[in-house]
Amino acid sequence: MGRSGFLIIIFICTLATANAQEDYNFTQIDSSTYANTLSENWDEVIRMGNYALDHEQDYFYLRLRMGIAYFQKNNYRAAAKHLEKAVAFNPDHGLSKDYLYYAYLYSGQHDEAVFVSGQMNDKMREVSGINNKHVFNYIYLATGPEISNNIEDHEFGDMPRGQSYRQQDLYGSSYYTHLGTKLQLHPRVSVYVGLSNLMISKKASLQYRWNRPDSIVEYDWGFEKFLLAQASIETQTYDYTLTQYNAYLNANIILGKGWSLKPALNYINVDTRSINIENQSKIVSDTAFYNSDTDSIAYFNYRDVSFEMKPTLLTLNNVVVSLALKKKISIFDLGLFGSWSNLNDFNQIQFGFSATYFPFGNLDFYGSSIFKVLTQEDETNLIFSQMIGMKLTHFLWAEGFGAFGNLSGTNESDALSVYNISDEIHLKTGINLTFVISSSVHLSARYQYLQKEGTRTISGMGIPGGMRTEELKYNNHSIIGGLKWTL
Repeated sequence: MGRSGFLIIIFICTLATANAQEDYNFTQIDSSTYANTLSENWDEVIRMGNYALDHEQDYFYLRLRMGIAYFQKNNYRAAAKHLEKAVAFNPDHGLSKDYLYYAYLYSGQHDEAVFVSGQMNDKMREVSGINNKHVFNYIYLATGPEISNNIEDHEFGDMPRGQSYRQQDLYGSSYYTHLGTKLQLHPRVSVYVGLSNLMISKKASLQYRWNRPDSIVEYDWGFEKFLLAQASIETQTYDYTLTQYNAYLNANIILGKGWSLKPALNYINVDTRSINIENQSKIVSDTAFYNSDTDSIAYFNYRDVSFEMKPTLLTLNNVVVSLALKKKISIFDLGLFGSWSNLNDFNQIQFGFSATYFPFGNLDFYGSSIFKVLTQEDETNLIFSQMIGMKLTHFLWAEGFGAFGNLSGTNESDALSVYNISDEIHLKTGINLTFVISSSVHLSARYQYLQKEGTRTISGMGIPGGMRTEELKYNNHSIIGGLKWTL
């Protein structure tokens, strides 16, 4: 046998020996994971635990040790997966539930954490440092202004040549307030109830031009009346406020095995004004001239152009009904959702898919992507939303977000936010900061930038068809401060 053949045999024997050495039995796995847990060698606990699961060895202490190992490495999503199995093996084991509670809590799964605490008795919660159960989970307050440049940029000035009439109804700045509370009705069922108020300043305007007989020339024999050589321009405005009240309700129902169901209802009451334009123009006969010498008079006819704004009270009562189904799979929270609404006398149907992900199994870095489709009458809009969040310090988290597509008529956050203004919204982006003052008090500051588009109706002799709609682009900037107080 040659030297090369001898080396091949040595290599094969070495592989066989190595494979035999890694063929661990139950006793070796159990003793290894136990010893490495005591010595806090978490990587080895995880390596050996995954080997055992790959070889169909699964039992309570293996899952508990793996859950603790992932917990200590701050991978709380992976820890929760193993600790759930540990609790399933031994439902009465307090340490498993203790770790599972905090794994849920530190990975943002608050409802699941409450569910676990609901399975503990008062003594177990006291040992684990968990507050006793309250029906009122937390109270949330958010308030702040939204500043718009719409009215300032698009108020009527001089009427352009070729136009004889134009009208518009502009949205201005607004102020928003929301107060809500979360109720824990059952370890598996929580309910959020909220009331909101939104006040938007609005300004309706119309402008038209017409030639009126304002020029009178007197002579020795009498007088003569002329139409103005340059048309007169009339402008009317009406300032008013749109007031909106929302009553919001949603429930989060934990179905088990990572599934949850969230129905939601948002009732919207809007008090505003409907601006009707009355055309009061008429044909008028007036004196063309008068000759006093002969006591003769002549007449001419002209169009007396006149429009008047007639605001009337308008009350809208609309609803948004939403349903979302979510499933937790590893580092992902996947969801399907749909809603129906009847905003502004139109019916809207919205449905979509969401994916929230935690690459490191914690809240140090996370993201969310949402695709949704809105159908309204004969129109279909596609919207994509993206959010990226990260932990900046031990007390500060930041989230950047953006939504792309026409948001008008859509809703988000389980129908909590509803975009029911008549103007189009083509872009929403911003940043949200959360300050953890204590375990009970969180403060937030949200900046949001919106690109919107309204319309203006224009008519005139030089316009094809006599009338057209002009697009009015504008921007809104909002700053919303929030306070969350956990009871």
